[in-house]
Amino acid sequence: MGFMKPNFLLILILNITLVLCQFPKQNIPQRKIIYLTKEEKEFVLMEMRQLLKSIHNIHTGLYEENYNFAYNSAKKVGMNMVNELQAAEKFILLKLPSEFKQLGFSTHKQFDILAESIKHKNNKEIQKNLSILTSYCISCHDLYALEVEEK
Repeated sequence: MGFMKPNFLLILILNITLVLCQFPKQNIPQRKIIYLTKEEKEFVLMEMRQLLKSIHNIHTGLYEENYNFAYNSAKKVGMNMVNELQAAEKFILLKLPSEFKQLGFSTHKQFDILAESIKHKNNKEIQKNLSILTSYCISCHDLYALEVEEK
């Protein structure tokens, strides 16, 4: 019996290995690397965190039926944010691929569209616009990665 246990374990390990090798390899496309300085990367990530915090605040406002809070949270990061940060982002924008910039502008515009649906308290439109908005976030994170450029 003692002789059978090591053989059983070996056979089990081999079977698991063979099964795992049979799974098709996923062709995960590489994300496009965007090289920025450490400060520029932190600035872009700070902006993304603000967008995420606003989504959280929108959900909180909607849950609490505080539509004014949800509306203001959406408007805060809409195109107004782009205009406020324009001077600070001037040099960063030169380094960003046009598709990345377009996705960013679409995201900010979508926050304004979302704000309007919140203002009208149209829950079906709110959910639709939140879904569109988060699809932009997912697309951006699927397509791009930020790296610090080597000096």
